[in-house]
Amino acid sequence: MRKQKNTYIFILICIFVMGFLLFSLIQMQGYANIINDAGIVRGGTQRSAKLELSGEPNDELIAYLDELIRKLEATENKHLYTSHDSVDYQDNLAAVKAKWEEIKTEIPTLRTSSTIEIREHFLDLSEEHFNLANQMVYAAQYRAENELRNSIILSVVMILAVSLIMYTLERRNQQELERVFYTDHLTALPNQAAFEISAAEKLRASPPGIYLMVYLNLNNFKFVNDSYGYNAGDKLLLAFSATLKRFCNNNEICAHLHADHFAILLKKRDHVIEDLQTAILDSIESERDLNLSDILTCSYGVYTIPDPDESIASCLSKASAALKEGRSSQRTVAYYDKHLLDKINNENKMTRWMRQGLSEKEFQIYLQSKVNLEQSEVTGAEVLIRWNSEPFGFLPPDEFIPLFEKNGFIVELDFYVLEATCRILKQSLEISPERTVVLSVNVSRVTLFQNDFIKRFVQMAERYGVPPKYLEIEITENVFIFDANTVEQILSQLRSYGFSISMDDFGSGYSSLNLLRELPIDVLKIDRIFLQESIRVEKAYAIIKSVVEMAHSLNMVVVCEGVETLEHAEFLKTIHCAVGQGYYFSKPIPLSAFQKKYNLLPTQKHPEH
Repeated sequence: MRKQKNTYIFILICIFVMGFLLFSLIQMQGYANIINDAGIVRGGTQRSAKLELSGEPNDELIAYLDELIRKLEATENKHLYTSHDSVDYQDNLAAVKAKWEEIKTEIPTLRTSSTIEIREHFLDLSEEHFNLANQMVYAAQYRAENELRNSIILSVVMILAVSLIMYTLERRNQQELERVFYTDHLTALPNQAAFEISAAEKLRASPPGIYLMVYLNLNNFKFVNDSYGYNAGDKLLLAFSATLKRFCNNNEICAHLHADHFAILLKKRDHVIEDLQTAILDSIESERDLNLSDILTCSYGVYTIPDPDESIASCLSKASAALKEGRSSQRTVAYYDKHLLDKINNENKMTRWMRQGLSEKEFQIYLQSKVNLEQSEVTGAEVLIRWNSEPFGFLPPDEFIPLFEKNGFIVELDFYVLEATCRILKQSLEISPERTVVLSVNVSRVTLFQNDFIKRFVQMAERYGVPPKYLEIEITENVFIFDANTVEQILSQLRSYGFSISMDDFGSGYSSLNLLRELPIDVLKIDRIFLQESIRVEKAYAIIKSVVEMAHSLNMVVVCEGVETLEHAEFLKTIHCAVGQGYYFSKPIPLSAFQKKYNLLPTQKHPEH
């Protein structure tokens, strides 16, 4: 719209300049006619005088000269303005006219009495008239030349002015386009494109190794948007951006990359990351009306830039990789170093090997019992996975599950575990239904959000003839942070088929109690963190008791994880927690060991294969 407006302005100015030039040309043509007529008056008057002196009068010539003088006067009266040169010319024209009138009054005398005195007087008048007419012609020429020169100068000035105006407008448009293209519209910070340009300039102007690339991510920001609204989220981003901007000095730069992701190029100095953390924490705590200090945190990925010529995109990628690694290992600050590089290389090897490992049955089923605390008997088990890999050795899930969730392989692995579980249940039900217990399978968030998840899950159970009451679906508490409504719809459909739904790791995230009341949950698994020795016993026990009472009021079965001592088991019995799970009863063990230990889930050899 602004560009269109500038185009209109340019067209109008061009029309004005062209109109002025056309007016100047027309005026120059008029001045040429005036000069020509003035010259005729000068010459015609002399001819008329000579004819009179020779006794050959010409009244038609006299009338013609009168007409020319009137024409010259009329032309002057049409001018819109009178310049100093025009005044001089008009004075000369008036003098010529007056002298001509004087000559005409002497003509009758000359015609009737042609004495020497009369003829000499008439000749003097003619010469005076010629001199005045000469001055009039020169004045007309001088005026025309000045007007032409002034018109040319004014035209040049106007063209330069137009060019300057258009340059200014175009430059302003360019600056506006650059501002829009290189500035984040919400925070007014540079966006990634601007950041890469400015950061590269600062790197090239500095010695190697003095800059840090820091990639920042606000954790649980979606929770803020969902719980407090997008206006609150925008307000938080503005406050966060202002904090980063204040923290940077003239040789540093920060940017809003997208959503809740930011980047900052910092000069290395003592405690700079700690100071940055403090500034950001103060910024979060300053939003008192939102009370987010216990919910919203910030993760940092840090990369020391050794080469000033390294691309900013590469630096951001490495800092981002450090941040992701830090989040997966529950670290607030993570550095891109040799340890991380080794881990990335190892993950790349895992990625290349994972499908071969699946086809070669390297992923093994393990079970951990769930014990009814009142009756001291196993009522179910959680199905877990271990990777006994040829190139990597024996791997617990923490070393490969996060990677598989990132690369999407977790979907194949989840259905691999589900099929193995259905196979176990099928054989156990066929051999001894009374020794068959409920098995719970973990479903990743990535798998849960697959379009065909429900269809595939139900078809798998039907394929092996497993009644839904023997299959329990475990999802972690944090799944609900992403899209609670969609998760609720998926779980409700699964529950309608008769499958039990269990919320795992309750208390480790930020579940809303109101949300818990509305979700289709049958089993609530209290996270093991509340029974850890690092937690104050009285406080932890009070929390567990409250959760158990709340769950009972919602008709949920409660399973407490992390039971490692007799004291834990006895406490849970006193508060009527139905089921316990933990190393006190059994660590996760292979199926064969589980069958031998509990005489449950009888199967043929290697049913998981």
